Amino acid sequence: MRIIYEPSGKALEYAPLALNIFKKCQHGCRYCFGPATSRVLPEDYFSGHGLKDDVCQRVESDAQALQEAGDTREILLSFIGDVYQPGEAELGITRAVIKILMAHERPFTILTKGGMRAARDFDLLAGYPKCSFGTTLIFSDQSSVDEWEPGAASVRDRIEAIEKAKAMGIRTWISMEPVIDPVQALTIIKDLHSIVDHWKVGKINHYPEIERSVDWIAFRKKVKSLMTEYGASYYLKKSLTEL
Repeated sequence: MRIIYEPSGKALEYAPLALNIFKKCQHGCRYCFGPATSRVLPEDYFSGHGLKDDVCQRVESDAQALQEAGDTREILLSFIGDVYQPGEAELGITRAVIKILMAHERPFTILTKGGMRAARDFDLLAGYPKCSFGTTLIFSDQSSVDEWEPGAASVRDRIEAIEKAKAMGIRTWISMEPVIDPVQALTIIKDLHSIVDHWKVGKINHYPEIERSVDWIAFRKKVKSLMTEYGASYYLKKSLTEL
């Protein structure tokens, strides 16, 4: 079974190809779709990293096949299991995978809540023009992170990672999804627009009480206004454009 695959549905709004190294994630985010997608209970999904079998061999095989086919589609690391969750540090598997993708000249992008844990691989990314580095950041207030993303890196740590990546010449982006508190989301745009090369913004789903409490059309208008003011590159997810 291929480890680099074509995502479907809403996942395609992130990238045309994806690569999941892990089957689980230690970040424990309350809104995570991982347990449902993996068809496991949350307590099992968040219990460890769940490294997949034969990762490097499988990535090598798929990357070579894509290269030989002339396929230049971007690969996202990752949808399931953060590639810089705490348990990855003892494995070093993400660095090994990055090296394989680079050896086969694959375009790829990283999306993580691991903060500065990712910085140990910036030396690789900085010398490779076909990659970018992104972080999910939906809260400016650490107390909200503690409530919704208890195992993820802090707000400050994630911002520091974006700052460092930008300073090293790595293309940066922020996934602002799922937006839960529009005020905090707008604050992030105002504070970080100078160090972010691209934004992807989408609202929370499957939480009716939160969804009903927000004027999402007004939020969308404010986001577009700010992005235009800052001359920012951005993409609004269908969750916001198809209201």
